[in-house]
Amino acid sequence: MKTRFILLTLACLLAAAPATAQVNYNISAIGSVVTRSPNASGDIVIASTYLGDTVTWIVGCAFCGCTNLTSVTIPYGVMRLGSPSPVFSGCTSLTNISVVPANTNFSSLDGVVFNKAQTTLITFPPGRGSYVIPNSVTSVGSSAFVNCTALTSVTIPNSVISIGDGAFSGCTSLANVTIPNGVTGVGQQAFSGCTNLTSVTIGNSVTSMGTTLYSGPFDGCTSLTNFSVDASNPAFSSLDGVVFDKAQTTLILFPPGRSGSYVIPASVTNIGIRAFAGCTRLTNVTIGNGVTGIGPGAFSGSTKLTSVTIPNSVTILPDRAFENCTSLASVTIPNGVISIGSDAFNGCTSLTSVTIPDSVTQIGTTLYAGGGNAFANCTSLTNVIIGNSVTNIGTRAFSACTNLTRLTIPASVINLGYAAFYNSSRLTNFTFLGNAPRRIFDMDGGFAQFENVGAGAKAYYYCGTTGWGANYGGLPTVMLCPPQFAPGSAGMKPGGFGFTLTFLTNQTIVVEASTNLLNWQTIWTNPPPGTSTNFVDPEWLQHSNRFYRARAD
Repeated sequence: MKTRFILLTLACLLAAAPATAQVNYNISAIGSVVTRSPNASGDIVIASTYLGDTVTWIVGCAFCGCTNLTSVTIPYGVMRLGSPSPVFSGCTSLTNISVVPANTNFSSLDGVVFNKAQTTLITFPPGRGSYVIPNSVTSVGSSAFVNCTALTSVTIPNSVISIGDGAFSGCTSLANVTIPNGVTGVGQQAFSGCTNLTSVTIGNSVTSMGTTLYSGPFDGCTSLTNFSVDASNPAFSSLDGVVFDKAQTTLILFPPGRSGSYVIPASVTNIGIRAFAGCTRLTNVTIGNGVTGIGPGAFSGSTKLTSVTIPNSVTILPDRAFENCTSLASVTIPNGVISIGSDAFNGCTSLTSVTIPDSVTQIGTTLYAGGGNAFANCTSLTNVIIGNSVTNIGTRAFSACTNLTRLTIPASVINLGYAAFYNSSRLTNFTFLGNAPRRIFDMDGGFAQFENVGAGAKAYYYCGTTGWGANYGGLPTVMLCPPQFAPGSAGMKPGGFGFTLTFLTNQTIVVEASTNLLNWQTIWTNPPPGTSTNFVDPEWLQHSNRFYRARAD
């Protein structure tokens, strides 16, 4: 009898042992909430109360990644689903979400969650394969179908007026979409990451697509090769699968999956915000001389774009214009450009040389932390020529340019932004042609203009300029003087015509020759000598006339 009692007690203890929690709850200021519940699986019913308080909120990502979850029942008191992130993302087996009829905020129909009036589609179960949205719906809510990777097709009725931010983001099995004539607005990132989407038809009422600078509605749609816009649409049009404004003066969206090259039509005067962003198969774009404006992020992330010629009509290279164009090896910046924006060429790891023309006045649009990076992380950059009108070299403008070894700063520069050359670990020669620029201090990190540049780096400056001391920004300074022709030294010498150059300390001297004062050719280079050196040209008799000039290199 005693043995039987012990076994019975053990059996009761085993039955009382807690199982892994299916749904986790907590108390908040607005009632009980469903918190992150990574172990939820099968069919679950969310409790209406917890510790006596009504469950009012299912927090964002509460069930994210619960791949064995098949159905969910939502109780009467829930007023919030998600925020800031969706609730059921990655629940690949979830095919049904039910809301009890007593709930005053939400309702369900055929396993899909709507607002009470069923005019807004709130949440679609990620495990479903195809769907026809009911005619009562006027709005597809933000993230309503987010990461519904099983969704192969969706029919959007003409009753729908708006498609919210991220509504179909990450629907990787969705192959084509027709945005019907009733829709007037498509939110930012509405179809982003739909990697199998090949074709999009845009109805006649859409007047807005995307709402922020860097969140396009079709970002990451790497198979999308064609847009088609209804001919009666008052705001947009399409030509050869590309979206333009109605007059076709602004190129708005290029299909991200298109490969090869593209010639922008002659009618285009503006390239829109992120128009070619993420076009990872595009290799070449021809921009006509009629283009006067390029939008922020216009070519950002076009990783196979190898060369770009910017027309003379463009005056501003905007923020992020060519950011992370990792194959871009050549770019021609015309003499009309006056400003190069923040992140304009950030991460262009194949760019080896750049000439910034005399028309440019600023490189990067800020001198303080929080922006900049105009040529940051251009790890192949070995040669930079900065024009004679630049006044500001912005924040991190040339940071992490790890193959850049020398840089000449023109006399026009008056400000060096915070961390302008930070982490350019081989940059050892800074030659300043004018007075010492003001180094901008930022509360986030001090000055840092020359932090982590090359070992033994020096700042070289010319006699007659001001603001220099024994060091500049932590770099030892070295004074140079322009090479000069010694008075009376020019004339016939043994071996040819020659002259004496003076003021040569600490600098390599280059002598150039010309027959017309227009075209100059280097004919002699002398590494750092003493304070003077003699030059002789043995070929002077081979020319009817010959002009010479000397410069420090």
